[in-house]
Amino acid sequence: MARPIILIVDDTPDHCELLRRLLQVAGYQVVVAATGSEAIAQAQQTPPDLILAALSLPGQPAWEAARQLRSVSGLETTPMLGTTVFTTLLTGPRVRAIGCADFVEKPFDFDTLLYRIGQLMPRHLQYEPV
Repeated sequence: MARPIILIVDDTPDHCELLRRLLQVAGYQVVVAATGSEAIAQAQQTPPDLILAALSLPGQPAWEAARQLRSVSGLETTPMLGTTVFTTLLTGPRVRAIGCADFVEKPFDFDTLLYRIGQLMPRHLQYEPV
């Protein structure tokens, strides 16, 4: 079975590299984009099974990036998990309002991140090492 693809959308190169390495070790194939427009191009080229997107990107509100990703044919129902440094009691409702199923807080607790990815990824796409 092919490894599931996760699209990381984050403008911080260190976050992207850390996530890329950790998710690859966990068995996922990873594609990276720094902006909403790059994410759309990457998603059209390599359709992801899950999108892990920073909720603050330079020059583009999170809701706009999420709306644009949702407009890509085939991504309408792709699970999206937001990432953010800034959390309040309203973070959960806000991320769901822009199309994300849930969010994880930065800095990442990798076990929590993998758990949330596992919750959102269809069971037949979850990577299970042999």
